[in-house]
Amino acid sequence: MNKLKFVLPLIILTLVFSCKETKEKEVVEEVTKEVAKADPMADLPDWQYVGYKIVHHMTAQLKHIDEFGYNVFDHPRIANWESFVITPALDHFYSKAVADLRNGYVIVNTPERDDRYSSLEVFDMEHHAIYAEVTGPEAQKYVIVHVDYDGELPDAKAVIRTNSLFPFVFLRTQSFEITGEEKADKIRRQASIEGVAGEKDVVNLESTTDIIKYVIEKSKSYPQTKELMAEAAEKYTPELHKETFDNINAFLTSGGVSGNVGMFEAVDDPAGGSHKVRAAGTLMGHLGFPVRHAYYQNIPVNVKGIPHTGANGPFVITVPFKPGVDLFWSVTRYSSKTFLPLNPADIGGNNIQAYNAFNTKPDENGNVTFTFSMEDPKDGTYWMPVLETGYYMIFRYYGPTERLNGNTAKDVVYGGTPLEKKFETVQF
Repeated sequence: MNKLKFVLPLIILTLVFSCKETKEKEVVEEVTKEVAKADPMADLPDWQYVGYKIVHHMTAQLKHIDEFGYNVFDHPRIANWESFVITPALDHFYSKAVADLRNGYVIVNTPERDDRYSSLEVFDMEHHAIYAEVTGPEAQKYVIVHVDYDGELPDAKAVIRTNSLFPFVFLRTQSFEITGEEKADKIRRQASIEGVAGEKDVVNLESTTDIIKYVIEKSKSYPQTKELMAEAAEKYTPELHKETFDNINAFLTSGGVSGNVGMFEAVDDPAGGSHKVRAAGTLMGHLGFPVRHAYYQNIPVNVKGIPHTGANGPFVITVPFKPGVDLFWSVTRYSSKTFLPLNPADIGGNNIQAYNAFNTKPDENGNVTFTFSMEDPKDGTYWMPVLETGYYMIFRYYGPTERLNGNTAKDVVYGGTPLEKKFETVQF
């Protein structure tokens, strides 16, 4: 993905400013100034949020097509501090492709794997996750086809129908090494797409209305968004794109959302959020999962509401080693300045960036404790090195179940505090 420097995903929930001598009061003052730039409770017209979401998503997708074409997987290296994505999962390899359905169906072949996690997710051109499931462990075949196709289809694990001629196909393959595992890389590179690809379309990426019109032309409209799309195609200017970004920025900063709740579900999914929440999802994590598959939680501040910085001293959190998921959990720390892992050279040559059940062990109480600090506490807890400047952490819960209720990081940090309502958790 190209790095969109103006995009501040989960970030916006932190807004920590780099200053070697920052005190808690100064941090709060800076955050307050940023939030005051826009009214977090102000709602823009829904067509504006729809326009924002589509322009953000399709700009990235069209650039991908320009570089790789259709029906071909891009297998980038595992993410690190130099990556061109935002808040990436560091224990996954990503594989991405845009399918071309103009000439009929395509077949997505997922490879055989061992006991590691892998998944297939498909997005339409409006950035709705129309399919998200665990794949394997045997090699599997999936068919993706336009909703209007009425021809015969081959046998497959699943037939995925979409209203878009150019759906985005996203594979994740778990790596048991944070820096990238050779075996995982070899497995994911066996994925393939079979289908007839046509010529590339030329779309002016400088024109926000052209991008939206292109999506209308290449998709069968949803009743929920048809009129909003038409209005955005006429009115949504680059200036409005900036205004909408500022509005979503303030919305996220104010705690307007709880993790990825309602952001990526299909347009007709009852669990889906408002158009504003869905637009915010493009900033929280472009191509993210619906909550039913993976529940993401950002822990941006301490119990006093102060954004995390190394200058504020250690932050310690103890969570259940078995929180109540069918798949696995992980916690990753990111710089609130770059929204990526830290450069090992800046943290004493360490490359401690993420933890999960594969590189931790429970204590005698069945818990695991993490210490976020500038110096190694050497107290038996799992150390996550941080800089004097700002950081935030993401807890990811894959395969959430009702057993997770009350056991999440947000429950631990904010439960019973004045911030509990603001950082309300999903109940499964």
